[in-house]
Amino acid sequence: MKMSENLISKIKNEVKKSGHPVSLRASIILNKKGWYVRNAPRYFDPNLKNSREIDIVAQRKSIYDAIDVLIIECKKSKDKSWVFFRQNKLNTEVLSLNVDMSETTEGAIYDWLERNVFKKHYYYRRPCYTYYFVANANPDSKVGKQIFDATEQVLGALRFYFVQRANLISEYRLRVPMFFYPIIVFDGKMFEVSVEEADINIKETNWISLWIEKELEEPLLMRLLYKQGFRRIVYSKPIIIDIVKLDYFEEFLKNFDKLSSDQI
Repeated sequence: MKMSENLISKIKNEVKKSGHPVSLRASIILNKKGWYVRNAPRYFDPNLKNSREIDIVAQRKSIYDAIDVLIIECKKSKDKSWVFFRQNKLNTEVLSLNVDMSETTEGAIYDWLERNVFKKHYYYRRPCYTYYFVANANPDSKVGKQIFDATEQVLGALRFYFVQRANLISEYRLRVPMFFYPIIVFDGKMFEVSVEEADINIKETNWISLWIEKELEEPLLMRLLYKQGFRRIVYSKPIIIDIVKLDYFEEFLKNFDKLSSDQI
């Protein structure tokens, strides 16, 4: 009996160290909010030539009968805070939305979104953050690379689901768009830093929007709906990764409640 209690105590400690409780709590919140949740789905990454796993994929109906898809990686850090640098700009780039698009539209859906959706979307005029580090950690260590690794995990899954959706659109001519949102749910302390001339201001935060510029190997020529004959050359794709504290995650999800309830 005593040995069993010791074993249970050891297992409890291992559970606390793992990130699984974070994923479970985030899943429970999503279920409560009406999201359909897939836990730990696996997919094949052609770049790594290996299978990978993402913690959570959740989806729910959104505006105009579209579907919102959340691609979520969960992380935990007991004593190493995450620190992000706030830029002196707000997001006004419609291309930061991740929406599947049929080849026949030549990307014109973004022109439609800019006129009809984007200015009421929570991405619009969000503060942008770029540089980051893990405080009190060797940047070359596993802990020091935790933020970078987490972003690579959600970006890899985002690429997979984009391709999966594109194949469906190509074969079945689907008309219902999907919006994809890469998200990191973090159980730990987060800080934002703003640098103004000689002043460095630091404060704790619950949610930041990390701006990642993804360079395109082949620039895209996108059609503009409201300017006849015009095209926009796209050399890079901005991607927003929302990084949200676990304790704030339910509040963060209200952004999608507003999207689905608003008749934009």
